[in-house]
Amino acid sequence: MNRDRVAMFGRSPLWWDREIDEETGRAIRGDVREAGHRVWNTVCLKAQHILGDANDAPELLERAIKTISRYLDKHQAVPYSNDPAGLLVLAFHRSLYRLASRRNRIILLGDGTAVAEMLRAPDWRQATDHRLFLEELARELSNESRLILRLRIIGYDWKEIARMLGARPPVLRQRFWRDLRRAHLTLLRTKKLKSFEG
Repeated sequence: MNRDRVAMFGRSPLWWDREIDEETGRAIRGDVREAGHRVWNTVCLKAQHILGDANDAPELLERAIKTISRYLDKHQAVPYSNDPAGLLVLAFHRSLYRLASRRNRIILLGDGTAVAEMLRAPDWRQATDHRLFLEELARELSNESRLILRLRIIGYDWKEIARMLGARPPVLRQRFWRDLRRAHLTLLRTKKLKSFEG
């Protein structure tokens, strides 16, 4: 029997858990394939929410698994040294949103008054300043905290993130906020130094 396995959870569509990347002929990392099984239900739900059905989820997940497997091999990451689930979800989301954009799928948030409120933002400069500050802050974070921040921004809760990273939610949350406070203090010190130098 072929060692490729079919993964199916509930009513989700099928996807092939392949051992070999047909494009390169290289083995797909086992840690990434296992992470694919763990995040399958989550990414199916996200595809359902964004596209209206989950039929594209298998192809998007297969592509994400290949991409992350190649990425980790390229950077000579030791298999099973870190949980690649978070990276896998991010790669999936990028592909999902690109596909949604190509299909010109628009997601309406709220009613007409909510959209009007969004268009009538009081200060675009303030929004830009916040975004720039967030980017600076993200650069000061550890790799794990940066990944958590990205996952939180795209809508994952602490339990889902903890499952992806193989940690307990309270421990993960505590590490994240500690690192965020440290990064914030670093940024404030840097800005103070610059103001003294200027």
